[in-house]
This record gives sequence, structure tokens and C-alpha cells, in this order.
Amino acid sequence: MSSRGGEALPTTGDVATVQTRVFRGRTIDDVIPQIQQEMGADAIIVRRREGLSGGILGFFQHPWVEIEAMPGGPSIDLFDEDLGDSPLDLLDAPPPPPVQTPLERPRPSPQAAAPAPPAPPAPTAGTYRPPPARPAPEQPPEQPPFYRRIPGDPGMPSAYLTAHLAALARSRPRPAPPALSMRPPVAPIDFDELLPRTTRPPARRLAPPPLRPPVQSAPERRTVPPGSHSRARAGVEAALRRVGVSEEMSAELIDGALAHAVPLAPRAGLASAVRSTLAQRIPVAPPLPAQGAAIVVIGAGGAGKTACCAALLGAYRTSSTLPASCASLLRDPTGEELHMILTPQVVKPVPAAGARGLRALRKARKAGLALVDTPSLSPADKSHIRELAALIAELKPERVLVALPATLGATAAAQLLGALRPLGANSVAVTHADETDQLGVAVEAACRFGLAPEYMLERGKSGGWRVSRIDPSELAERLLT
Repeated sequence: MSSRGGEALPTTGDVATVQTRVFRGRTIDDVIPQIQQEMGADAIIVRRREGLSGGILGFFQHPWVEIEAMPGGPSIDLFDEDLGDSPLDLLDAPPPPPVQTPLERPRPSPQAAAPAPPAPPAPTAGTYRPPPARPAPEQPPEQPPFYRRIPGDPGMPSAYLTAHLAALARSRPRPAPPALSMRPPVAPIDFDELLPRTTRPPARRLAPPPLRPPVQSAPERRTVPPGSHSRARAGVEAALRRVGVSEEMSAELIDGALAHAVPLAPRAGLASAVRSTLAQRIPVAPPLPAQGAAIVVIGAGGAGKTACCAALLGAYRTSSTLPASCASLLRDPTGEELHMILTPQVVKPVPAAGARGLRALRKARKAGLALVDTPSLSPADKSHIRELAALIAELKPERVLVALPATLGATAAAQLLGALRPLGANSVAVTHADETDQLGVAVEAACRFGLAPEYMLERGKSGGWRVSRIDPSELAERLLT
């Protein structure tokens, strides 16, 4: 048997040891030139192998061909002239009849005596006889293309070998590349199959799911379910009702928040959305000019007009850059005419609608801030309201501030603001804010009549009145905490 790497080929008898070599390449066309170059044109093919190698995890492999050959001995020309001049014509010839190979032919034993040649006739005198002709060496029969031979047998012609291997390589299909797939899926282990048949649980058969008709999607407008914010709506509405906001306005604020504020900030919550909606509903007064302004404070009896004027005058004289003065409007003993006192310009009462009174108010307004405290008004006193409206129209102040007590109910507040509408009020000062938590009544009334809640009057810790400016956001936060 032969092996790779030039190992010896053991034989029996008197057959010599033959060296074989293994040649390896991608295709037969790559191996044949190596065999001819290293072992000559009469090299003999002993064995041939094919396979795949390389790659990663079974991918990207490439084919290889391995041929084991040994040097050949002297060869003879076995081509028939009738088959043509090209060795490729031998491929079209019919295959030769099967013959015994040298390994299959019986060999005589060394002990067996070779048959004695026949004795030549005795020569006679005077006669010349030529020496007997030597018998021609026995020619072995033609061998198939691939066979195992032993030294001493003639080899296959190199040209025929090359043509046959080339034709065989063209006719043999190349192995298909491996499919690009991962390892085959491993079936899950059925532990019930491992149990004996007597202890196996009964087979569970799952009913097929019912066939559902295909759902036809129609373009529908997405609406928020009515009850999705029911609990939050009830809590916010109860909080608004506790501070004096009516049921009607509470519903308007919540509906507006659900429609416009919640979609833009869904995580903020309904209460935060209602606060922002309420801050947008509260009117805002335009800013006062920095050079000088006039503020007229009006209101009913006990509303806190005088306290509001005093608190504003003290705040401006303490921290403002403008000089502040306050004029008081009083009625004469008959109650028919308005008189005015403006310190230090007018010490004695003068008619408010007169030239001197108006000239003093305009001078104080031009110099800084002029505050005007008006007499108490009743919603039922139409004549006094008309008289004060004429004076205010002559003065043209930047602010007509209504002192609105937070202790009034919704009906009384609405009646007071409705009666004072001819005076041209544009803002509100919520007074007595420290006496009740029903600030929602005054805020709702101001929103209904288009008045801006601008100031809030309440008692401080020391007992005096303290006035502060109202910001719509802070006011909404105070109403709905």
C-alpha cells in the first residue's frame, strides 16, 4: 500500500519498492503541471481524492483535488494510427475489453522450474545454421485509464493521461457551495416521550383559533372617552367651587383645558391645565407710563377705597422714583356738589369740576403719580354716578380702579360692577382678601365684565394694610392649589 509524503510502497516477491508523492490543488488543471514538472511526462496516477476545506463554521469553503502519483518507467506508443493524430480522439473510441491487471495474473512460484526450451537439431558438417532468434518480449495488454501498477509494467502515455483527466474534470459537476444558513434548528425536547407509556399524560390537543373576518380600517376621528378624566374633573371642579367659582365657569374652564391644554401637555395633569386656562382667561391691564399717571379709585361704601389709596400712596412714596400725591373728592353738606382737596397744592376744598381743581390735578399728574379717592357710590344712585363719570371723562386718567371686596357674593358683585360701568373702569383691586378664601367670586366677576384684577389689599402681620400687584398665573395658582 502507498502513503503520503514519499513513504515506501511495500511489495511482495522480487518487486522493488516504489516511492509515491501526493499533489494537491484547487482543480485538476492546477495539479497536472506539477506532476509533469516533478515526475516527468511518464508519471503514473495511483490515487485521486476530492473534497472541501477551509471556511468558518461551514461557510466559505473551497474545493480541493488530491492526486497520488509515482514516477513511470519506459513507455511504449499505444496509439493506433487509425484513431487520428490527436490523443483526444481516444476518448471517442469504444472501451477496451476487460483484461486482467498485473495484480490479478497468477505468478509462478520461485520453486517451480522454468520449462526447458526445445533442443536445436544437431548441426551437420558443412551446413551453416543461423543462431536461433530470441523471442520478442511479451507485450502487456492495454490497461484501463486508472489502475494500480507495479514496477516493471509499462505506464500510461502522458498525453492520453492529460487528455483523459481534462475531459473527466469538465464532465464532473462541481460541488455546490454550502447554503448560507445557520445550524439546523434543534427540536425541543418532549419530556413526555421520555416517560413510560403507562405514566404519560394524555395528549393535549389545542383547538385551532377561530377565523376572524378581516377588519376594515375606516378613517375615524379619534375622540377622548367622556369618562377618561371623570375623577380628575370631579376633583378640579370641587376645588374651584370651594374658592367661590360658579359651576358654569368651572365647566367652561375644565372643558377648555381638556380641549386645548391637555393634548399639548398630557403628563401635566388636568389641574395644571385648568390653572393655565384660568390664567389665560384673566384680563391684563396695560402698563402705566413711566413719566406720570393718574389713578382714580371708585367703589361702594365700606369697600376699602380709602385704605387702597393710602396703601398705594405709601408704597409709591417709599420705593418709587415718581413723587406721589393723593386728592380726595368730598361732597358738600348739601350733597349736591363735589369738592376736592389736594395737599399741598389745594388745602381748602374747591369745586372738583372747576378750573382750579382740574388745573391742580393735571399738574400733579404731570409731576408724578396722582391718586384720586372718590366718595362712596351706591349701585342705585344713578345721579352721583353720572356726575362722577363726567369728572373722570374731563380728567382722562390712565386707571379707573374698582375696589371690589372679596367678601361679596356673586350676585352683589355683579350688580356693583354693572352699575359702575358708566365710569369706564378698566381694572379691579380685590380688597379684604385676608377675611375670606372666596377669591373666586371677585375673579369671576372681573372676568365677566372685562376688568383686570391688578391689586390685592389685605392686612399685614403688623395690622396695617398692604397692597400687592396680582399676576394672573399667581392668582390662578392661589385659586387652584
